[in-house]
Amino acid sequence: MRIGIIGAMDEEIALYMEAMEQTTKTVKAGITYYAGVMEGKEVVLCKSGVGKVNAAVTTQILIDTFQVERVIFTGVAGAVHPDLNIGDIVVSTDCIQHDIDVSPLGFAPGQIPFTEQWIWSADQDLIQQAIDAGKELDAGIQVVSGRILSGDQFVASREKVQWLHEQFQAHCTEMEGASVGQVCAMNGVPFVVVRSMSDKADGSAHVNFAEFTKLASERSYAIVRNMLKATSQDAGVIVYSTKNCVDCNLVKEWLKAKGISFEVRDVMTSRAYQEEVERFGFMGVPVTVVGDKAVKGYAPSELEELVGSK
Repeated sequence: MRIGIIGAMDEEIALYMEAMEQTTKTVKAGITYYAGVMEGKEVVLCKSGVGKVNAAVTTQILIDTFQVERVIFTGVAGAVHPDLNIGDIVVSTDCIQHDIDVSPLGFAPGQIPFTEQWIWSADQDLIQQAIDAGKELDAGIQVVSGRILSGDQFVASREKVQWLHEQFQAHCTEMEGASVGQVCAMNGVPFVVVRSMSDKADGSAHVNFAEFTKLASERSYAIVRNMLKATSQDAGVIVYSTKNCVDCNLVKEWLKAKGISFEVRDVMTSRAYQEEVERFGFMGVPVTVVGDKAVKGYAPSELEELVGSK
């Protein structure tokens, strides 16, 4: 499984850059994408830049060009819920663009006119993984799930914070997550947004933001790192493949039809993955692995026996 990880600023992706291995760099639409391995998982890391348009373009390229199967947006936000403190973590249940306002035509604030959907729900499994990952953080850090708002504005008014909380029942506000959620929903790709509070979005941001952005970024990074660790430990079926391999896609579709979760390892991105395939005595792909057993090629009867041994 290939996972896209997005941050909006350098501070939000710096720790991932240090942790990734076997990294290759690609530039598209002025955005630099780093494909590599982190905690045994294939990841593609990028800095979107600030704002909803940047985040939307970045997400679509992750899906189209890098074929990511999950998207995690990570970084900092301003707390809107009164119970949140600087450094606390919010995991998105859903996301709304708070700066869309066509209320003079009878639409609710945040509602996208003439469309059925304007609330973008995060993936339940990813939400739970993030919440579980937060249990490993230091005591005293709240890790909660809740609504995340996005808008192309830096909120620094107590009155605006109160309105956002009351109008949307939101936990925090930032400038990218809802656009990532919308693009993922339009493409059928699961997503989650993980935000650490860098300020209280209440007029004190000029004091808090620079000071606490580094700390907040470290905490959101810790959540995502723990998510990747847990996913690697839970992976039962691994499919070694390449990007344009027809039989590889047939294996993946067969597993999906059976409702079987699996991890994809692209052997063209990692010499270590090639060596793992060679240890089973194979030189090509696809190779589907469960424990110490493997099946070469697309062979449904052999795959049935393999996954039945899990």
